[in-house]
Amino acid sequence: MTEIQQASTNPQSTSSGYEADERIAARHAVTLADEKWRSLCTQHASTFVAAERRHVSVQKALQELLIKIESETKPSVKRVGKALDPNYNSKSSSGDDVNNEGEYDDEEEEEDEPPIQPATALLADLAEKHRLRRRTLMQHSSLLELLELPSLMDACVRSSLYEDALSIAGFANTLERRHLLEQQQGSSSTEKKEDDGNKQQQQTSEPKGDVVAGVVQEIRRREADLRRMLIHRLRQDVTMPQCLEVVTALRRLNGVELERRNNSKSLISSSGAVANNTTTKDYDLESVHAAMEMRLQVDFLEARDAWLEGGVTTIGSAQAAAVVASSSTDNKGNSTSAQAEQILDGIERYRTRCFEIVTQFLAIFRGSFAQSTASSSSNNHDHSFSLLSMWTARRIQTFLTTLGSNMTTHVHDTATLRDALDAASFFASSMGRVGADFQPLLAPIFEPRLTEMVVGQWNDGLTGMVETLKACRDAGVASPLFGAETSNKDGESGSNADGIEMMMSSRTPAPPRKLLAMPPLARFLNAYLGGLNELRRCLLPSAFPAIRSAQAKLLADVKLALQQNERAALTPGLRGEASKLREIASKMKTEFDNCLEPYMTSCLNVALGSVDYAVEEAKKAAEKARVAAEKERAEREEKEKEKARIAAEQEILRKERIEKDMQEARERRRKELEEKAAAEKSAAAVSTDENEDILGDDDADMYGSDSD
Repeated sequence: MTEIQQASTNPQSTSSGYEADERIAARHAVTLADEKWRSLCTQHASTFVAAERRHVSVQKALQELLIKIESETKPSVKRVGKALDPNYNSKSSSGDDVNNEGEYDDEEEEEDEPPIQPATALLADLAEKHRLRRRTLMQHSSLLELLELPSLMDACVRSSLYEDALSIAGFANTLERRHLLEQQQGSSSTEKKEDDGNKQQQQTSEPKGDVVAGVVQEIRRREADLRRMLIHRLRQDVTMPQCLEVVTALRRLNGVELERRNNSKSLISSSGAVANNTTTKDYDLESVHAAMEMRLQVDFLEARDAWLEGGVTTIGSAQAAAVVASSSTDNKGNSTSAQAEQILDGIERYRTRCFEIVTQFLAIFRGSFAQSTASSSSNNHDHSFSLLSMWTARRIQTFLTTLGSNMTTHVHDTATLRDALDAASFFASSMGRVGADFQPLLAPIFEPRLTEMVVGQWNDGLTGMVETLKACRDAGVASPLFGAETSNKDGESGSNADGIEMMMSSRTPAPPRKLLAMPPLARFLNAYLGGLNELRRCLLPSAFPAIRSAQAKLLADVKLALQQNERAALTPGLRGEASKLREIASKMKTEFDNCLEPYMTSCLNVALGSVDYAVEEAKKAAEKARVAAEKERAEREEKEKEKARIAAEQEILRKERIEKDMQEARERRRKELEEKAAAEKSAAAVSTDENEDILGDDDADMYGSDSD
């Protein structure tokens, strides 16, 4: 920092400033590298621990190997030394103490020690062993690859290279079949010659191939790790191709296990131990394969069930939504919408995951169903489907239990109830495509909750009315209990107008306007109608009997409350407006019996439907239709009469007009004829005067032509 300050104060030392910046950047880079190194160490701590443990185990194995080599080679070295010593036989025959010369100090002759062989035989034996070791050294790379098979398979398992890991597991079966089974057959043949009592033969019959057996055992342990990793992958969010890949790997692993059992079976059959029926039953490969397939299905459903439980702990996490919504207490609608969204989201996720699991199970194991049916082993087919059925039934029951608890605790309006019902019904219909439709099981969850919501509003209205009556009675004030009464004419006209409009729209009876004079009853009626309006959002016909019984109980409670109010108002010593309170109490009771109770019954019949009410309404509708038809017929007849009268009048006018026209035509004709006659007369007179001046011949010719 001092260098940077100096560089900033001295404008000529810009190069030193850059160097300081580079050093700071280098420090930061070193710090970041250190943090990255520490994070990598923390991330791969398990690998380091495993490597350290493996190093310790390798050192321990090497020490044991050295001790074993020393313990096995030391007697051979002593025997070779004895055989190569030319003075050993003479010394042993003369009985001299060899220990005095300092040779073979720790050697103690045993009675059962084999005799010393000649040096040539021992050298030939050592040469043969050396040749074998040399051949082993020549195969060092192959042996090293063989010894590295467990670690290679471990690396493949950690890197999710399932194909390579399964190939190594299959190669372990090949090793077992080539080496260990031949070794066991050879050891069984040498065990028959134990009666000779020759220790050299017993030594040759010691088990060989311990290295191969150790490699095979290590690979077997890696197979268990591979199986656990594959099942753990099924506990995660995997797609259908990935799921199919994992199940295929598990089936190949089961195939490796079957191959190992087949090798063991062949060994037992070759050793002549198949005579026992229990052994034959234990090594029935078909039953073992069926059991493995069933176990694979169980593991698949358990793993996917864990994935389902991890993703959906509670339907919609309504508790978390309630906590989040309670933080914003300024808006109550936000809390309701948040809870509804959380519940709907939970139902949708539960539906998606359940349907995905069932679809994956059917798509993967349906082939095994067909094979089992073709091979006439229908038990596996039945067990597989029963397994899926049991899992599906358990998950549906868990869903319904959780849904019921969430409905009771976090759903307080019928809109949310309706949305949840739609989501659950869609879930049930989706599961119906795989034969698990549970729509009939939804009614016992939603119907009681709907009844509770409706009856809750009714009870709130009754409680408010009772508290209002008690407060006015205790205070001796009657003004809150009555209001301005409307006139009969206005009330009837308004009631008729409203009733006609509402009957034309929804057949809902018009509310009695006279209740405006009694605000407590009017508010109670508003609460009652509000409860019925909740049914418009979520109408469940199976809840109608419970709602009707709840209304009967409500009417009884209201009557009891009004009776108690009247009895309390008639009690002597009531202060304040006692006479007005008594009058209003009696009037409220009368109005409830005569007006409010019938109106509530009719409203409930309209909302829920009733046979008697429907018949009565049908009769009213038929009567109205008959009256309307008669009125229409009378109007039509009146119109026809009016039309006929108008037509008759028009006909008379037409005839009069025709007669008038004819008369005018005759008069006109008569005038024309008169004019024509007058014209002819005048023309004849003129022609007579003219003809007198014309010649007679011309007149005769003219008249002759005229006559012609």
